[in-house]
Amino acid sequence: MTEEVPHNPVRGAARRRLAVVAAIAVGAPVLAAGAASAQVSPGGGTSAPGDPEVTSIQCLTRCIDGTTGVVKSKIRLLGTDLANTKVVSLPRSDGARAKDKEPIVKPNGNVIARVRKGAVTGAVRVADTFGQVKDSDYSFTVGTKEQLLEVQQQFRFPVKGPHTYGDGFGAPRAGHSHQGIDIFAKCGTPLIVTHTGVVKANAYQGSAGNYVVIDGQGVKQDYMYAHLMRPSSLRKGQPVTTGDLVGKVGETGNASGCHLHFEIWGGKGWYTGGSPFDPEKLVRYWDSYS
Repeated sequence: MTEEVPHNPVRGAARRRLAVVAAIAVGAPVLAAGAASAQVSPGGGTSAPGDPEVTSIQCLTRCIDGTTGVVKSKIRLLGTDLANTKVVSLPRSDGARAKDKEPIVKPNGNVIARVRKGAVTGAVRVADTFGQVKDSDYSFTVGTKEQLLEVQQQFRFPVKGPHTYGDGFGAPRAGHSHQGIDIFAKCGTPLIVTHTGVVKANAYQGSAGNYVVIDGQGVKQDYMYAHLMRPSSLRKGQPVTTGDLVGKVGETGNASGCHLHFEIWGGKGWYTGGSPFDPEKLVRYWDSYS
């Protein structure tokens, strides 16, 4: 997570008062600061909004961590007065800027941009259509491909073979909702350890069939594999490493077709005070390089 830099409350209040006055003058609704565009001035023209201000930078793809990426990473910018963003850039070692001239501005005012070739660690600069330019108060870190590969090797997609995706998190089930994601593959396809940890459970249950739960090391996540073809050879309490064999895709328990039902639990973990969350973004990310 990135640390958000608080905005100036006095300046923010002044901007909101100006926006309210302009809106009343023309009978228009007031827009939220993050989604604001040009303001209507009392004289009938338009005036620029306040300087674009970035309060949070998040790495979305090809991430080494939440605030560190590499060239071609996608980043999300949150802040105020970003709705008219035209160019997002990072410094280059030669003193120029690595510019994304086609950032995507979301309806909520957030901005999605790419880290372009030549970018190095530094403040993210936002330029808008009014010619206003502002650097973030803190840096986004640009790492190396080697660092990215090292991180990626710590996490692997759980199905080692051809596969397709089925129902996702929250899909309706009889009396409850789906707590994970279904990954369909031929029965017998190997299943591997997603992340180094310790086996928390290895058992059979009427709905889950043969299942295994692994407590991930250092990530506060538990990984649950269900419908295995046969009971896993892993033992409760056994340490496992990313890429180790868990078992094979099956359709034991309440399953329709050969597939892995895969859950990720956060917090204190699987039925020990934690809760499941939607794993799709993580799973698809692992799938993109595994």
